[in-house]
Amino acid sequence: MKMKFVSTLLLSLALAGVVSAQQDTIYNPNSTERIPYYEQLYRYRVQRTVDLGEKQNGGFKSAQSDITDFLLRSIKAGTITAYDDSLKNVRRPEEILVSNQAVTDPPYDPKKSYFSSESASFNGKNYQSTRNDNVGNPPTDNQWWELSATQTEYFTKDNIIGIVLIEDVIFDKRRSRLYYDIQSIGLLAQRSGETNYSPIAFINYKDFYNLVEKTSHSKDWKERDKVLWRNRYNPAENRTFTDAFKLRLFHGVIDKVENPDDRTIQQIYERNGRSYGESVFARWEEEMKMMEKEHNLWEY
Repeated sequence: MKMKFVSTLLLSLALAGVVSAQQDTIYNPNSTERIPYYEQLYRYRVQRTVDLGEKQNGGFKSAQSDITDFLLRSIKAGTITAYDDSLKNVRRPEEILVSNQAVTDPPYDPKKSYFSSESASFNGKNYQSTRNDNVGNPPTDNQWWELSATQTEYFTKDNIIGIVLIEDVIFDKRRSRLYYDIQSIGLLAQRSGETNYSPIAFINYKDFYNLVEKTSHSKDWKERDKVLWRNRYNPAENRTFTDAFKLRLFHGVIDKVENPDDRTIQQIYERNGRSYGESVFARWEEEMKMMEKEHNLWEY
């Protein structure tokens, strides 16, 4: 009897292991909605640009809580991991946060005698001697040194003009509902020497979601305050960043809809000799197509 019980228990554990091992084939591991693949009537990936300078998106970028500042600080502190657009290759914070890498001067030598205008690096900054016979005076002493004009520049919240959202648009046939399952967030900025704005890093939305939820339940109210989307007309309706995304309290322009050639709408129009203005109208048309497709399913 005892052996039979043990055999049954082992069989149950083995079956449980098989079921748990199949989770990745049933759900998207990066999904926060967890809609099984077999419940998806249709799904396609959409990339949007959310301009944080727009009034409609102002709730994400306020004096009290700024989503770009929250993300940059989290990357720097190591509480959230940054990736490339595939969400597979990890990007180091020093790769992402540096906007302009200045040439580092030779390290400061306390035994060396520096003359006027000679430079040295100390604690990650470049300094220039202001006097001759400068021996044993640390570069932090402003009577002997001054900061050099060539310093390594870092991205701040003011450099990030917008975010890129990559999401799966899914119609759940069991619940007869359309879902916007955000996969990643990209930080949109302009690097030194470049003319165009491009994503400097991507964040796994699931990691971002978990971090916002954890911060929003912090015992420190100042920490909770950092992850709030601000309702400018009714502060009683402030929401967390993740709730604001869930409720679609933002405006994002479609840049790309999943296609076999993996091209943006602008690239498709350029290859066909069409103007940039036409591609702008095409982005709006894609939004209308999505709405019409959902409407037609409800009509059916």
